[in-house]
Amino acid sequence: MKVDAIIFDKDGTLIDFDAFWVGVSVAALEDILAGLGRRDIPIEEILKAYGVYEGVTDIDGVLCKGTYAQMAEIFSQILARHGCSVSAEAAEALIVDAYNRSTDKGKILPTCPDLASTLESLKKSGVRLAVVTTDNPEITERCLCALGISDLFDRIYTDDGKTPKKPDPAAAIGFMELVGVPPERTLMVGDTMTDVTFARRAGISVCAVASSIKAREALLPHADAVISKISELAELTEGREEC
Repeated sequence: MKVDAIIFDKDGTLIDFDAFWVGVSVAALEDILAGLGRRDIPIEEILKAYGVYEGVTDIDGVLCKGTYAQMAEIFSQILARHGCSVSAEAAEALIVDAYNRSTDKGKILPTCPDLASTLESLKKSGVRLAVVTTDNPEITERCLCALGISDLFDRIYTDDGKTPKKPDPAAAIGFMELVGVPPERTLMVGDTMTDVTFARRAGISVCAVASSIKAREALLPHADAVISKISELAELTEGREEC
Protein backbone atom coordinates (compact mmCIF):
# COMPACT_ATOMS: atom_id res chain seq x y z
CA MET A 1 0.00 0.00 0.00
CA LYS A 2 1.20 3.50 -0.82
CA VAL A 3 0.97 5.91 2.10
CA ASP A 4 1.86 9.57 2.49
CA ALA A 5 1.34 9.80 6.28
CA ILE A 6 1.93 7.39 9.15
CA ILE A 7 0.70 7.82 12.71
CA PHE A 8 2.56 5.84 15.37
CA ASP A 9 1.59 4.79 18.85
CA LYS A 10 4.50 5.15 21.29
CA ASP A 11 4.58 2.45 23.97
CA GLY A 12 5.03 -1.03 22.57
CA THR A 13 5.32 0.37 19.05
CA LEU A 14 8.32 2.68 19.18
CA ILE A 15 9.68 1.92 22.66
CA ASP A 16 9.94 -1.47 24.37
CA PHE A 17 6.91 -1.39 26.66
CA ASP A 18 8.06 -3.91 29.27
CA ALA A 19 11.61 -2.55 29.55
CA PHE A 20 10.25 0.87 30.43
CA TRP A 21 6.87 0.54 32.11
CA VAL A 22 7.39 -2.57 34.25
CA GLY A 23 10.46 -1.00 35.85
CA VAL A 24 8.64 2.30 36.35
CA SER A 25 5.61 0.49 37.83
CA VAL A 26 7.65 -1.46 40.36
CA ALA A 27 9.45 1.68 41.54
CA ALA A 28 6.22 3.73 41.67
CA LEU A 29 4.29 1.08 43.61
CA GLU A 30 7.14 0.61 46.07
CA ASP A 31 7.16 4.35 46.65
CA ILE A 32 3.41 4.55 47.21
CA LEU A 33 3.25 1.57 49.56
CA ALA A 34 6.21 2.90 51.56
CA GLY A 35 4.43 6.24 51.92
CA LEU A 36 1.31 4.48 53.16
CA GLY A 37 3.32 2.40 55.59
CA ARG A 38 2.14 -0.78 53.85
CA ARG A 39 5.25 -2.45 52.50
CA ASP A 40 3.59 -5.74 53.47
CA ILE A 41 1.21 -5.58 50.52
CA PRO A 42 2.76 -7.68 47.69
CA ILE A 43 3.64 -5.60 44.66
CA GLU A 44 3.30 -8.75 42.55
CA GLU A 45 -0.39 -8.88 43.43
CA ILE A 46 -0.88 -5.37 42.06
CA LEU A 47 1.18 -6.03 38.94
CA LYS A 48 -0.87 -9.13 38.11
CA ALA A 49 -4.05 -7.09 38.50
CA TYR A 50 -2.51 -4.64 36.02
CA GLY A 51 -1.83 -7.48 33.57
CA VAL A 52 1.90 -7.99 34.24
CA TYR A 53 3.10 -11.57 34.63
CA GLU A 54 6.79 -12.28 35.32
CA GLY A 55 7.85 -8.99 33.77
CA VAL A 56 5.74 -9.37 30.62
CA THR A 57 2.66 -7.19 30.04
CA ASP A 58 -0.59 -8.53 28.57
CA ILE A 59 -1.74 -6.29 25.69
CA ASP A 60 -5.26 -6.49 27.13
CA GLY A 61 -4.10 -5.53 30.64
CA VAL A 62 -4.79 -2.16 32.22
CA LEU A 63 -1.11 -1.18 32.35
CA CYS A 64 -0.90 -1.59 28.58
CA LYS A 65 -4.16 -0.06 27.43
CA GLY A 66 -5.76 1.53 30.48
CA THR A 67 -5.63 4.93 32.13
CA TYR A 68 -4.26 6.13 35.44
CA ALA A 69 -7.85 6.36 36.68
CA GLN A 70 -8.45 2.69 35.89
CA MET A 71 -5.19 1.71 37.54
CA ALA A 72 -6.18 3.73 40.60
CA GLU A 73 -9.53 1.95 40.87
CA ILE A 74 -7.79 -1.45 40.89
CA PHE A 75 -5.14 -0.23 43.31
CA SER A 76 -7.77 1.13 45.68
CA GLN A 77 -9.61 -2.20 45.66
CA ILE A 78 -6.44 -4.15 46.43
CA LEU A 79 -5.60 -1.80 49.29
CA ALA A 80 -9.10 -2.30 50.68
CA ARG A 81 -8.65 -6.08 50.66
CA HIS A 82 -5.59 -5.54 52.83
CA GLY A 83 -7.41 -3.27 55.25
CA CYS A 84 -6.11 0.01 53.87
CA SER A 85 -8.75 2.56 52.87
CA VAL A 86 -7.76 4.94 50.06
CA SER A 87 -10.35 6.33 47.66
CA ALA A 88 -9.91 5.87 43.91
CA GLU A 89 -9.52 9.63 43.53
CA ALA A 90 -6.77 9.79 46.15
CA ALA A 91 -5.13 6.69 44.69
CA GLU A 92 -5.04 8.30 41.25
CA ALA A 93 -3.23 11.34 42.62
CA LEU A 94 -0.70 9.06 44.33
CA ILE A 95 -0.20 6.98 41.19
CA VAL A 96 0.25 9.93 38.82
CA ASP A 97 2.77 11.55 41.16
CA ALA A 98 4.71 8.33 41.83
CA TYR A 99 4.85 7.34 38.16
CA ASN A 100 6.07 10.80 37.14
CA ARG A 101 8.81 10.60 39.75
CA SER A 102 9.83 7.06 38.77
CA THR A 103 10.36 7.45 35.04
CA ASP A 104 14.14 7.28 35.49
CA LYS A 105 13.71 3.68 36.68
CA GLY A 106 12.53 2.50 33.28
CA LYS A 107 14.85 1.47 30.46
CA ILE A 108 14.19 3.36 27.23
CA LEU A 109 14.85 0.87 24.46
CA PRO A 110 13.62 0.79 20.85
CA THR A 111 11.28 -2.01 19.80
CA CYS A 112 13.82 -2.97 17.13
CA PRO A 113 17.51 -2.06 16.61
CA ASP A 114 16.89 -0.29 13.28
CA LEU A 115 13.95 1.82 14.48
CA ALA A 116 15.66 5.19 13.95
CA SER A 117 17.02 4.32 10.49
CA THR A 118 13.59 3.03 9.40
CA LEU A 119 11.88 6.25 10.46
CA GLU A 120 14.61 8.34 8.85
CA SER A 121 14.13 6.43 5.59
CA LEU A 122 10.38 7.01 5.67
CA LYS A 123 10.91 10.69 6.40
CA LYS A 124 13.39 11.09 3.53
CA SER A 125 10.93 9.43 1.15
CA GLY A 126 8.43 12.19 1.91
CA VAL A 127 6.13 10.37 4.33
CA ARG A 128 4.70 12.66 7.02
CA LEU A 129 5.08 11.17 10.51
CA ALA A 130 3.23 11.66 13.79
CA VAL A 131 2.99 10.12 17.25
CA VAL A 132 -0.28 9.78 19.13
CA THR A 133 0.06 8.56 22.70
CA THR A 134 -1.99 8.67 25.90
CA ASP A 135 1.21 9.38 27.84
CA ASN A 136 1.98 12.85 29.17
CA PRO A 137 4.14 15.37 27.27
CA GLU A 138 7.15 15.16 29.60
CA ILE A 139 7.57 11.38 29.52
CA THR A 140 6.85 11.27 25.80
CA GLU A 141 9.51 13.85 24.99
CA ARG A 142 12.04 12.11 27.25
CA CYS A 143 11.48 8.74 25.57
CA LEU A 144 11.58 10.01 22.00
CA CYS A 145 14.67 12.13 22.65
CA ALA A 146 16.45 9.19 24.30
CA LEU A 147 15.85 7.16 21.13
CA GLY A 148 17.04 10.05 18.97
CA ILE A 149 13.80 10.20 16.96
CA SER A 150 11.92 13.17 18.38
CA ASP A 151 12.81 15.51 15.49
CA LEU A 152 11.56 13.04 12.88
CA PHE A 153 7.90 13.66 13.65
CA ASP A 154 5.82 16.44 12.15
CA ARG A 155 3.50 16.40 15.14
CA ILE A 156 3.43 14.67 18.56
CA TYR A 157 0.07 14.32 20.29
CA THR A 158 0.06 13.52 24.02
CA ASP A 159 -2.28 13.54 27.00
CA ASP A 160 -1.88 17.27 27.45
CA GLY A 161 -5.38 17.93 28.79
CA LYS A 162 -6.41 19.40 25.43
CA THR A 163 -6.27 16.62 22.85
CA PRO A 164 -8.95 13.92 23.25
CA LYS A 165 -7.42 10.54 24.12
CA LYS A 166 -7.41 7.50 21.87
CA PRO A 167 -9.58 5.92 20.64
CA ASP A 168 -11.19 9.31 19.99
CA PRO A 169 -10.00 10.02 16.41
CA ALA A 170 -9.49 13.77 16.88
CA ALA A 171 -5.67 13.60 16.77
CA ALA A 172 -5.65 11.52 13.58
CA ILE A 173 -8.16 13.78 11.88
CA GLY A 174 -6.27 16.87 12.98
CA PHE A 175 -2.97 15.49 11.69
CA MET A 176 -4.41 14.59 8.29
CA GLU A 177 -5.79 18.12 7.98
CA LEU A 178 -2.44 19.58 9.08
CA VAL A 179 -0.38 17.76 6.46
CA GLY A 180 -3.07 17.63 3.77
CA VAL A 181 -3.16 13.85 3.40
CA PRO A 182 -6.50 12.03 2.92
CA PRO A 183 -7.55 9.01 5.04
CA GLU A 184 -6.94 6.55 2.18
CA ARG A 185 -3.24 7.53 2.13
CA THR A 186 -2.78 7.49 5.92
CA LEU A 187 -1.70 4.53 8.05
CA MET A 188 -1.91 3.93 11.81
CA VAL A 189 0.77 1.75 13.41
CA GLY A 190 0.12 0.47 16.92
CA ASP A 191 0.19 -2.58 19.17
CA THR A 192 -3.22 -2.68 20.88
CA MET A 193 -6.91 -2.84 20.07
CA THR A 194 -7.15 0.77 21.23
CA ASP A 195 -4.94 1.70 18.28
CA VAL A 196 -7.07 -0.39 15.93
CA THR A 197 -10.28 1.28 17.15
CA PHE A 198 -8.62 4.70 16.91
CA ALA A 199 -7.73 4.04 13.27
CA ARG A 200 -11.14 2.70 12.35
CA ARG A 201 -12.88 5.72 13.85
CA ALA A 202 -10.57 7.99 11.85
CA GLY A 203 -11.29 6.06 8.65
CA ILE A 204 -7.68 5.00 8.09
CA SER A 205 -5.88 1.70 7.62
CA VAL A 206 -4.06 0.12 10.55
CA CYS A 207 -0.95 -2.01 10.79
CA ALA A 208 -0.49 -3.81 14.10
CA VAL A 209 2.91 -4.49 15.64
CA ALA A 210 2.94 -7.87 17.42
CA SER A 211 6.15 -9.34 18.80
CA SER A 212 4.50 -12.38 20.39
CA ILE A 213 2.28 -15.14 19.03
CA LYS A 214 -0.48 -14.23 21.48
CA ALA A 215 -0.48 -10.59 20.42
CA ARG A 216 -0.44 -11.53 16.74
CA GLU A 217 -3.40 -13.87 17.16
CA ALA A 218 -5.34 -11.18 19.04
CA LEU A 219 -4.68 -8.42 16.50
CA LEU A 220 -4.63 -10.28 13.19
CA PRO A 221 -8.44 -10.52 12.79
CA HIS A 222 -8.87 -6.79 13.29
CA ALA A 223 -5.91 -5.08 11.61
CA ASP A 224 -5.25 -4.64 7.89
CA ALA A 225 -1.75 -6.03 8.36
CA VAL A 226 0.44 -7.32 11.19
CA ILE A 227 4.21 -6.96 11.41
CA SER A 228 6.65 -8.15 14.05
CA LYS A 229 8.88 -5.06 13.98
CA ILE A 230 8.82 -1.51 12.65
CA SER A 231 11.55 -2.16 10.09
CA GLU A 232 9.02 -4.28 8.12
CA LEU A 233 7.07 -1.11 7.36
CA ALA A 234 9.41 -0.35 4.47
CA GLU A 235 8.15 -3.38 2.53
CA LEU A 236 4.53 -2.80 3.55
CA THR A 237 4.45 0.79 2.34
CA GLU A 238 6.18 0.02 -0.96
CA GLY A 239 3.19 -1.83 -2.30
CA ARG A 240 3.31 -5.30 -0.76
CA GLU A 241 -0.12 -6.49 0.32
CA GLU A 242 1.15 -8.77 3.06
CA CYS A 243 3.85 -8.32 5.63
